[in-house]
Order: sequence, then C-alpha cells, then structure tokens
Amino acid sequence: MKRFFLTSRYRGFGRKDRRIEIPKLHLTLGNREFATYDWSLGGFRIDDFAGRPPVGEKISVRQIAYDAERAETTDSVAVVTRVLIGKNQVAFSFNRLDDIAYNFLEKASMHRLTQLAKG
Repeated sequence: MKRFFLTSRYRGFGRKDRRIEIPKLHLTLGNREFATYDWSLGGFRIDDFAGRPPVGEKISVRQIAYDAERAETTDSVAVVTRVLIGKNQVAFSFNRLDDIAYNFLEKASMHRLTQLAKG
C-alpha cells in the first residue's frame, strides 16, 4: 500500500478550536483596524492585508470588538502563522491573550453557539 502526504487544500488542519465566521470581529493590530474572515480562541484570519508579513512575526492586538460601541482594549499578541498568497489573507494564532481578550472571545463563542441552536 502506498503512503502519501496530502498538502495544500486537500490536507485538513489539526485545529483545536473551531474557527467561526460570524459574527465577525474587528481587531486593531498595531495601528491598523481589520475585520476577521474567521476566528476562534486560538487565532483568526483577516482579508485585505497589504503586504506579506513574515511567518513568525508578532503583532500587538490592541482592541477587539464586534463594533465600535463594544470595543475592548487589550494587551494581547498574535503571531503570523500563514500567508495565503492570491487571496491576500493572513492567518494569525494568539501567542498571548490577556484576561479581557480571552473573556471577550469566550463570550463571543457562546453567543455564536446560541445563534446556531436557534437556527
């Protein structure tokens, strides 16, 4: 029997936390604001990231929110894990989450589960 290793789009990810697309989160990374493509307690992916940051680069997460009225200031750090060339997307994993960001993401996850249960 032949053994082979699947790569790119055919290989699944060993993700511990399921990423969620809706509701989108709004993050301030460094001095720039972004909306997430998808997210989880483990990380997030953003669209429309100009340039290609190197994998392993650490970026400060200064704010996290659903919208401007519910923004939380945070002192967290995310690390670039993948750059999706052609889609202009960058995937990040959280390197350090402070209590504020962790609690926010946990509540957001529970809110999403409530929405799915109703639907």
